[in-house]
Amino acid sequence: MRKHERSRKNSSFRKKAAIVILLMAIAFCAYTIWDVLQAPEIAPPPPIDQTDDPDDPQGQSGEDPTVPDDENTPSSKVRQDGVYTFVLAGTNDDYNTDTIMLGKVDTEADTVTLVSIPRDTMVDVNINIKKINNAYGRAGMDELRRLLQEVTGIYPDYYCLVNMEEFIEVVDIIGGVEFDVPYNMYHEDADQKYNINLKKGYQLLDGKKAIQLVRYRGTSASDYGRQEVQRDFLKAVGKKLVSEFSIDQASDLISVISNSIHTNMPVKDMIWFYINVARTMDFDNDLTFDALPGTTTGRYKKQDYVFLDPQSTLDYINEKINPFTTDIALSELNIIHLED
Repeated sequence: MRKHERSRKNSSFRKKAAIVILLMAIAFCAYTIWDVLQAPEIAPPPPIDQTDDPDDPQGQSGEDPTVPDDENTPSSKVRQDGVYTFVLAGTNDDYNTDTIMLGKVDTEADTVTLVSIPRDTMVDVNINIKKINNAYGRAGMDELRRLLQEVTGIYPDYYCLVNMEEFIEVVDIIGGVEFDVPYNMYHEDADQKYNINLKKGYQLLDGKKAIQLVRYRGTSASDYGRQEVQRDFLKAVGKKLVSEFSIDQASDLISVISNSIHTNMPVKDMIWFYINVARTMDFDNDLTFDALPGTTTGRYKKQDYVFLDPQSTLDYINEKINPFTTDIALSELNIIHLED
């Protein structure tokens, strides 16, 4: 074969190869964009344990398990279009979740509603300390989701667990957050890493200062005052992401931040929610934080507890968080109240 003929054939092959590579790249980009633009799909909740005896979880006693009404099982309920649920939890020791927020995202209305679940909420578990905040440490985030389903009727679609040490990194990744500290915060601890020393006033909080802010509970309102500060700070973080970062920058940040938190939400879903909800919502009016109404406190076997009122809880959940087209029934909740 002559030299110039081989050259033409090589040139033709390179052109064809380049075209194939270009088409593959275009197809990959199109698929990636399409994937991100698709609304998230949610998995159905696991079946409810149908046994009544916590010491006989597999129903090995030979007695017929109690079978719930099919119309009142979460898997049989019809979901509202564009509505998702999630639980946001924070831990200091990678065992107890001192912050628990159950949330609902309505992508049609571009609204987000969160309600704080007190960490000392009594739940029906066959252990000595019957607090919801030890669910994660005992059996992981799925156990926390299961107990939330027991007391609210909702098994959250997504979970996000933030370790406080990782929280420092997240705040630093976005360059700190401007925040109006509502009052002087001071706490001296035997372990210096838990010392808190923040002055009242508007200031830029880096990760270390932010962790002091959300940990502080030295007010007359105790945990409830801390929850209010945490809510306001989360709102400030959301405002910064929306106002100071482009979609491309925020998408890159989300990918980095996802490595610092524990979640079952894929990065593509995070980006989808950012583009389709966060970018278009008014954080002052469309982001709502609540506390569960009707709670009381008491002691049981030398432990302090928060007790949920079944009817007040149900009424709030059906009004604000319920993702279904029909109301959750009182019979679907399992709220206990044991007191000395």
